[in-house]
Formats: sequence, C-alpha cells, structure tokens
Amino acid sequence: MFKSKGFMNYQRKQLAPDLTPLIDVVFLLLIFFMVATTFDDMRGMKIDLPKSEVSEITEAVDKISILVASNGELKLKIDKKNKSSVVDITKEKLQEEIKNTISLMENKRVAILADRGIDYGDVVDIMSDIKMAGAQAIDIETKGK
Repeated sequence: MFKSKGFMNYQRKQLAPDLTPLIDVVFLLLIFFMVATTFDDMRGMKIDLPKSEVSEITEAVDKISILVASNGELKLKIDKKNKSSVVDITKEKLQEEIKNTISLMENKRVAILADRGIDYGDVVDIMSDIKMAGAQAIDIETKGK
C-alpha cells in the first residue's frame, strides 16, 4: 500500500563465487594423478618373487618373460619396442610359442618370474622347454632384499 521512494527502492545483487581458481586446481590435480600413476604389467597375477642381493640390469629391446603363479598358472609376456602383450598359455604349448617368438629376436634370452612357492621340478621343466625352444640364456628374475 504505502511505497517509500528513498530507502527500499534498490535491488539486491546476487553474489556468486568465482570458480576459475577452483577449476584450475582440479585440472592441476588431474594432471598430477595422470603423471604419477603407474601401470602394472602383471595383470592380476600375484607372484611372490624370491629375494637376491645380486641384480643385473639389462635394457633389452625385445624380451620374453614367463610368469608362473603359485597355483601353476602360466602367462607369456612379450615386449617388443615399447609394446607389451601378456597371453595365457598352457605348459604343452609353451615350447612352441617360445620357438616361434624367439626366432624373431636378436637377443635370445628368456626370463622366468616364478612364485617362490612353485615346485622346483616345475621350474626345471619350464627351463628345459625354454632351452629346447632355442633360447641361448635363461634369466631368473628376483626382487632385491
């Protein structure tokens, strides 16, 4: 009914926070986590490597690794010029697959990553299959103490 012209005749401005710094921080965190993330090549296979004080670092371009889990599951890991592939394999097809792959390699070395709970006889069988496939050297990988 009664309208005052002096005191109540202004409109309130809506205040909103500036979100630009918040968006910058979110992008910086995103970049940090992308750079800091490591990727596991074992793909869900848990292997408890034995420990050794001797370590040899080789920077092979092409590498074949055989992963042996504690339950006897075998995987064949093939590294070729920054590309890595992991394939499930049976003990019967291991020698044939290594023979086919090793023929394409300059360095005919094969690495074994076996769980410490594996039977010694199983590791020897795998080593003999590797040698019969044409490998010149077998590396047994361990982790440092």
